[in-house]
Amino acid sequence: MARTEKYTHLDPAPSRAKRPIPRKSQGHWVGQLVFDLRGRPQCLGFESLLEYQTALCLIYRPGVADLEEQIAPVSYKRQDGKVTTHHLDFRVTLVQGRRIGIAVKPEAIAMTRDFQSDIRAIRSAAVPHVVHDLCVVTERNIHPVTLHNAKLFHAARRPQAEIDTIILEAANSSHEPSTIREFLGRTGLKGAGFHGVARGIRSGAIVHVDGGRITGDSLIRGGEVA
Repeated sequence: MARTEKYTHLDPAPSRAKRPIPRKSQGHWVGQLVFDLRGRPQCLGFESLLEYQTALCLIYRPGVADLEEQIAPVSYKRQDGKVTTHHLDFRVTLVQGRRIGIAVKPEAIAMTRDFQSDIRAIRSAAVPHVVHDLCVVTERNIHPVTLHNAKLFHAARRPQAEIDTIILEAANSSHEPSTIREFLGRTGLKGAGFHGVARGIRSGAIVHVDGGRITGDSLIRGGEVA
């Protein structure tokens, strides 16, 4: 219970973006989300729907420790010889410490000769001083199942002590696969426990046996983490 209360009453840490992200923009999907960073809520801004989707998929990707947006500018030389700067959209820090720069662009732009020339120059300037590697993410990289599950994990990110305790105790004795709906029926929680199951899957306390979208019909069993 103490963990839930502590999380609830902490104010989110402000965005760490090194350049201003507009609060609104005509024709653009801009905003801010809050995710859990080492037990504290952290704000993260985005400037497009694709950035928002990319951020969610990265935050809830196994092995990711942190995600920063619009990091300090990288100076690079363009093909025409002009020196300019670029803010990488995201920098992912993995659990083992490796840092990956992320440039988010629609596929139509990412495939152009000018962008590809620029990103090669940015990569040369950023690696290894700012990041260990640099990747380009387009809409083709956003798998609908991964996005669906990331949205669920995000919606379920806040712990609910009483519900989580019931679910973890039930998971510890659930060695045979059953659907989430059946599992929650046995606990008596029914739909009220769905987010708790999502938290269990996220933590490893519950195994999502069949993969795919996490729904009431997904097969689960107890995992290795209590």
